[in-house]
Amino acid sequence: MKKFVIALLCVGAAALGRSATLDSIVVPGETLDYNLTWLSITGGKLRTTIALVPNDPQRIRLTFSARSSSSFAFIYKVRDQIESIVNREDFSTLRYEKHLREGGRTKDDTTTIDERRRIATRRRPGKDTEEISVSKPIFDPLSLVYHLRDLDLTPGRANTFTVFADGKIYTLVANVTGRQTLETPAGTFHTVIVEPKMQGGGIFRDEDASLTIWYTDDARHIPVRIRSEVRVGTITANLRRISAGITTIEPPR
Repeated sequence: MKKFVIALLCVGAAALGRSATLDSIVVPGETLDYNLTWLSITGGKLRTTIALVPNDPQRIRLTFSARSSSSFAFIYKVRDQIESIVNREDFSTLRYEKHLREGGRTKDDTTTIDERRRIATRRRPGKDTEEISVSKPIFDPLSLVYHLRDLDLTPGRANTFTVFADGKIYTLVANVTGRQTLETPAGTFHTVIVEPKMQGGGIFRDEDASLTIWYTDDARHIPVRIRSEVRVGTITANLRRISAGITTIEPPR
């Protein structure tokens, strides 16, 4: 489950500027709910949200919250929360915070980025503070899932960008490999298929691990399915519901 949570957050592309389509989603806010399955067993819920930061229309807040079901928690308990604050203009990350509770293990990690100094400061409980030089724009894993929605996802295209994750800087290439019609709990969608590959190792360093994301083949580019193939099997997030606005960042029980 941990590799899936990391993997599904690590996809994106390098393009600047907000599209009118995504900006029309950001202003009212959007909530996406998913069912999580592992080896064909429904194991939990995932919710992502996007909206403007209150009282600051030049910044966007993104959230990701995953929770294992009560029955699946006996096998593997997951309770993850991630938040990203980005510039509305270019989606460059300003703050990235994650709190992971997985199988009895915990991870708390906060990174803030000083755009003027081009410095990322990483803080973790019980660890020394780290400072890393970064470029601009710089993306975190969560912001890239949404940033990709701004791009031309015509099959055959490849987008390259820089991502900051776990105190390191990576180059990632997202290839648009084809089209497919999918059925999900939220309905039937015509989609484009995106497969991200990390260059030089890193998050996708395992040769037997892979990630695929299906985005709607329209101007909205909604991620309707996210699938990770890892050593322990296949983990999939299938879109269950699309809602305008945000009531809570917590997934439904």
